[in-house]
Amino acid sequence: MYTLESGKIPKRIRASANDNLNYLLRSGTDQQINFIFHLNGHIDAERMKKAVRLTMDAEPILGCKYVINRRRVYWERREDLDDLEYFTLIESDNPEAEIRKIVLYQIDPSVESIIQIKIIRSLEKDILYIKSDHSVMDGGGFYDYLTLLCNTYNKLIEDPNYQVETNVHASRELRQVFKHYRFQKKMRSLLRDKGYIPTWSFPAIGTGKTKKTYVLRKIEPERFDRIKAFSKERKATLNDMFLTAAFRSLFELKQPVENKPMTIAVPTDLRVLMPSKKAETIANLVSSTFVSLIYKPESTFDEMLLDINKQMSKKKDIHLGMGQTYMINHFFRLRYAWVRWLANRIYGGLYKRGKMHPIITNVGMIDSQKRFFGNVDVEDGYIITPINWAPSFSMGISSYNKRITFSIAFCEDSYDKRTIEQFLDFIFKELPQ
Repeated sequence: MYTLESGKIPKRIRASANDNLNYLLRSGTDQQINFIFHLNGHIDAERMKKAVRLTMDAEPILGCKYVINRRRVYWERREDLDDLEYFTLIESDNPEAEIRKIVLYQIDPSVESIIQIKIIRSLEKDILYIKSDHSVMDGGGFYDYLTLLCNTYNKLIEDPNYQVETNVHASRELRQVFKHYRFQKKMRSLLRDKGYIPTWSFPAIGTGKTKKTYVLRKIEPERFDRIKAFSKERKATLNDMFLTAAFRSLFELKQPVENKPMTIAVPTDLRVLMPSKKAETIANLVSSTFVSLIYKPESTFDEMLLDINKQMSKKKDIHLGMGQTYMINHFFRLRYAWVRWLANRIYGGLYKRGKMHPIITNVGMIDSQKRFFGNVDVEDGYIITPINWAPSFSMGISSYNKRITFSIAFCEDSYDKRTIEQFLDFIFKELPQ
C-alpha cells in the first residue's frame, strides 16, 4: 500500500441503487465509459502508475470489486490491488488502432480493476486513456476522478513520497441529493415528468451484439462559436440545440406518424440539485428526463428549438428526473434477486416490443484550465459512450476547448453503419454552419 490511511478503508461498501441499475442495464449496452485525452508531450509513466494506485486509496470504491448474492449487492475491497492490472504503457505508431481495441474491450467489475488507465505513446506525444465501468461512476463521477488523478500526479511531482487522505466518511448514496428536498417535491417531480413509455427507437437491422464499433464526429471551435451565438440569440442552451438537431435528424430517418409525440431520453446530473453542486465522493448520481416532440413535417428548426427550450425549463422546475430516481432508490431496497427478476421482465418487454428511447447524453465541457500533468497539457479530450445493441441506442456529446465531439458506439449486427453516418450527417446539416 502506498498510503498511510489504508487501515481506515472499509472492507465493504454498499452498492447504491444507481450502481445496481447501471449493472443491470448491461443487457442492452456494455456500460463502459471511455475518455480519451490527447497530450502535447510525454508524461512520466511510473509516476502515473503510482498516482492511479494512490487514487484507489483516496477513493476506496475504486479499489473494490462488485459482489452479487441473492439478498444484496455490495462493493468489496480487493486484497490484490498491488498485483492488479490497472495501468499499461503501450508504445505504438498506430495510436488510433490501440484506442479502438481498448474501446471494444469490456471490463468485468466483479473480476477486474474498475478503473483502467492506458498511456498510448507515439514518438512525440502521449494519449491518456481512462476507462471505467458505469456501475461505479457516471460522467460527473468521472470528472471528479479526473480531477483527483491530475492533482495526485502533480502532488507526486512536488513530493515523490506524497500520501493521500482516504475519503472514508463520504456517502455514495442518492440520499445526499434527496435530503435537501421534501417528500412533496420528490412526488411532484415524479408525477409531472412525462414520456416514460417508449414510442419509437433508432432504426435497426437486427439485435446482434458482436460486431462492435464506433463513429466520431467533431465540430471545430470556429463553428462552435457560431452555434453558441445562434443559441444565445434565441435564449436557448447548447444542449437545446443538440436535442433539436437530433430530433430533426431522427424524424428524417424514421418519418414517424404525424401528430404523435416522439420522445428522447436525456440523462441529467443530480449534482446540480445539491447546494454545493458537488458529490461527496465518486458516485453514480445520474437520472433521466424525457423530451417529446410531435412530428410535423412543416415545423422549422426555430419552432422545435423553442418547444424543447420550454420543456427543459419546466424539467428544471420539477428537479430534472429526481422523482423517478427517488422511486428507483426505494425499489432497490428489495432483495436483489427480486429486483433482478423484475428488471429483466421490464427490459425483456421493451426488447420484445422493439422500442426504446434514443438517449442523447451531453456530458458537457471538460474544464481545460484544470487538466494538466506537470508541464504537459491536454490538447483535446472527448468521451466515447457505451456500446449499444438494438433497441438500445445512445449518442454522447462532449467538448474541450470549444471543440465538440459526437460519439456513437454500436454493434453493426444491430445498426447499419451507413444509417449512423447518415444520422450524424443530418445533425451537422441542421446545426448552424
